[in-house]
Amino acid sequence: MVARALALLTLAACSGNPRPEQATHGPAHEDAAAGDAGRSGDAATRRPATGDLQIRVEWPDVPVVARSSPGRTPCHTPRAPSVAPTTTWGIPDALVIVDDAVPLVTNARITLTDCTLTPRIAVASALAITSELDRPAKLLLRKRGTVAALATLGQLAEGEPIPVILPIAGHTVTISLDTGAIYSLETDTADPDLAFILAVPSGYITEANGQVVARGLAAGAHAVTAWLPPRTDQPARRGRGTAIIASGELAELTITLTP
Repeated sequence: MVARALALLTLAACSGNPRPEQATHGPAHEDAAAGDAGRSGDAATRRPATGDLQIRVEWPDVPVVARSSPGRTPCHTPRAPSVAPTTTWGIPDALVIVDDAVPLVTNARITLTDCTLTPRIAVASALAITSELDRPAKLLLRKRGTVAALATLGQLAEGEPIPVILPIAGHTVTISLDTGAIYSLETDTADPDLAFILAVPSGYITEANGQVVARGLAAGAHAVTAWLPPRTDQPARRGRGTAIIASGELAELTITLTP
């Protein structure tokens, strides 16, 4: 009888108090729930209101004439082809304009080496021009129009030439550019090399793989325009598209260039 009474007493003690992990209400549980909700709210607050956009510019089946050297410069060096596509037809050195992109304040430098200007295209609000020649050189800077007329960029204005004198190697000339304007810089030779400078705050230049990433874009729809400058006997080419940006995500857009 004594053993049976002790067993009943032990069973009653175990069943009378639930273990801590079985509690589903009370102050401790409410505090934990409030903490979870707070962390969830903080995560929503920290989520960026902007996203990024990767743009690929392509020109399928670029003709051989456009990707071949058109001859030699007056310095007897090979002239660069109009375009140097990747094996999958990605196009480097193309201008990309993303509507409502975060304005970028940039300075660019173009260097004269032999009879060649490098890089051949740049986006900048101010331009520095440097000579690496061991002799005096003269370049010509022209304002060719504005990017507001993207539909007619294949027919750039001639522009009045502004002489840029580089008397010795290492000499640099710095020039401020009009916002939204398109400039060309050319060597002062019978067969000039040509570089384009675009004062576009929302402009980007595609890299060697034919792609570029625009960061910090507001969520929503953005119009995107791509432009490949005219070179040698090749006309300018253009392409357009629309990208949908989601907060905290990377969107992708491919633009195909057409005449």
